[in-house]
Amino acid sequence: MKSSFIHGSFLLVLVNLILMFLDFSYNVFLSKLIGAEGMGLLQISMSILMVFLVLSSGGISTAVSKLIAEQSSKNIYATDRILKLTILLVLILSTIFSFVLIFFAPNIAIKVFKDEDMFIFIYFLVPATLIISISSILRGYFYGLKMITVPSISQIIEHVGRFAVVLGFLYYKAPITPAYGALVAIAGISIGETFDLIWLSFMQRFMIDRKTYSVNSRIEGIRILKQILQVSIPIGISNLLGVVLRFANSVLIPNRLIDAGYSNSEAIATFGRITGMAMPMITLPFIVTSAMVINLIPNLSEQMALKNYREVKNHILFSIKITLLFSIPLTGLYASFYEPIGIFLYEDLQVSKYIYIMGFNTTFLALQHIFSGILHGLNRQITAAINRMIGMILQLLMIWFLVGNPKLGINGFFIGFYLSGVTICILDFFILKKMMKLYIDYWDLLLKPLIGTLCMIPIIYISSGLLSHLYINEVLNFVLSLIVGALFYIFVLYVTKAIPKNISNRFHN
Repeated sequence: MKSSFIHGSFLLVLVNLILMFLDFSYNVFLSKLIGAEGMGLLQISMSILMVFLVLSSGGISTAVSKLIAEQSSKNIYATDRILKLTILLVLILSTIFSFVLIFFAPNIAIKVFKDEDMFIFIYFLVPATLIISISSILRGYFYGLKMITVPSISQIIEHVGRFAVVLGFLYYKAPITPAYGALVAIAGISIGETFDLIWLSFMQRFMIDRKTYSVNSRIEGIRILKQILQVSIPIGISNLLGVVLRFANSVLIPNRLIDAGYSNSEAIATFGRITGMAMPMITLPFIVTSAMVINLIPNLSEQMALKNYREVKNHILFSIKITLLFSIPLTGLYASFYEPIGIFLYEDLQVSKYIYIMGFNTTFLALQHIFSGILHGLNRQITAAINRMIGMILQLLMIWFLVGNPKLGINGFFIGFYLSGVTICILDFFILKKMMKLYIDYWDLLLKPLIGTLCMIPIIYISSGLLSHLYINEVLNFVLSLIVGALFYIFVLYVTKAIPKNISNRFHN
């Protein structure tokens, strides 16, 4: 079971690396085509979409994954019954909330965002609400069956489709206004997700044609719905806290910046630089943590059901270790090379500044993400939700009281950003450590990757200096220096035995 978990996580990390490359390329090209203001409008629209997605399907896909994993471990073949009921439930909910979007779009635009032109962006979100809700359930179904390849391919299809359609259209129509560009990007969400849904539906239909059923496959619909709600409601509340925070940020930050003396265009552009350009850098470790969280929840649920607590602890410690191995060196890179990163990716010095300021929170956000997944897998969804509520309240208070101050401006957001991230991380850690009675080897988990990072940074500087004598392009110089630094970091991890010697054997077992 341990090798299955590691193999699944490894596969998802590889897929997420592909998705990261596509996402990064997409965001970089998109920001150059529609500008910081267009990115701000897109991020504001996305915050609305995320709220309605959580209301219509939040936590249900995770519940499907958990229930199917538990049922398969008990040899009860009720997976299709669970899938059909959850799709019906999500279809009803997403339809209801889509009508809410349609009817209240003008009020949301005028009363919340104080921009009557915003309603057209909201209308464009309706198809995405329906399509994403259904496809998320299908992905949870395949994750629960540990058929990780199917949803992994679906996400690649979605990203490639959106990349090709949106950027191709924008290049053809360039130059365009920021508002028009943001509308095209929003429409691209539905187009990409449609490709995703077609693939998932085809694969699920293919499985039905090949499946045989046992007489024990019957399970009551009411019982299924009760179990789904028991799992999904706490997770949904936890997820809702995150998207409400994002939505509140999209409303409060631009408005409070205007109160601090920014123009409307400057406020939206600042919001776009933070959320659409700098934040994707800071959340890069989510490539790894997202893969492990998806794999952790059904695996931990299954092992807890079997009362195999030793494997549960092994999964938890392995996940924390991998998270730190990725997040600590990224924190070092953002602290040391923020300017070339911002110029290389976005050609924007202001983005470089934001990467530097926010970069020190990278490790805390990564740990917060993996801790949340672990707590959900251990059926401690309410605990995770409470911790996030505390962090959310802290951040919103800082935005409300500090961002509108002309002396602080956007720096008030950064104060809340750190206070929230660190607080949630600490609360999750101590609860998890006490609950599972974990023995934490700080030397192995924390100090080894820190030593590797401290060795990596000067190597990158030295490599860049040596390569500059070859008169090669600055961008190529920077990329090659990063590669040399990354290889040296891996070498230090190997020397200090931070990477288990038998990890390659685990992937093949």
